[in-house]
Amino acid sequence: MLVLILAGVAGASAVAAWMVDRRRWQRRNEQGECGACGVSWTETLSGERYLIHGRLVCEDCAEKAKRRMPWQLGALVGWVAVVIGITLADEGLALLAFIPAGMGIAIFGAVQSMKLANLNAQQRIATGGFPGFDALDIEGRTDSAVVLSHGSSIGPDGSY
Repeated sequence: MLVLILAGVAGASAVAAWMVDRRRWQRRNEQGECGACGVSWTETLSGERYLIHGRLVCEDCAEKAKRRMPWQLGALVGWVAVVIGITLADEGLALLAFIPAGMGIAIFGAVQSMKLANLNAQQRIATGGFPGFDALDIEGRTDSAVVLSHGSSIGPDGSY
């Protein structure tokens, strides 16, 4: 029972933190700033923008996110090991089958939601609906498509 309570509290806390972070980076991007650190695009060294989890970030923040990824995955594996250990010690083998399956579903869902956030942001950028992103000058374009970072393209009518 302790494991289920801890999992519920951790899950609710993660969702709440994500919602607060999402509002903050949306506000920053709308004001023409990096979604992570809040630096104005005019103050960055290269002016390059990177799309991570549906938010535009500066080059420095993108590099930091790249360096942190292995540590975040390692922490996730560590927490799964702790939960499995607590389950074995406290509840027995009955819950042990559900924990890895639940974690797998949760990780798959998180990755898919991040991909969907990037895809939605790319569509908003390509159609001019992303405030603060004026570098593409979509309204002034007459060419047939805007090429996205993952290789697909969006036509001028927003179709794929």
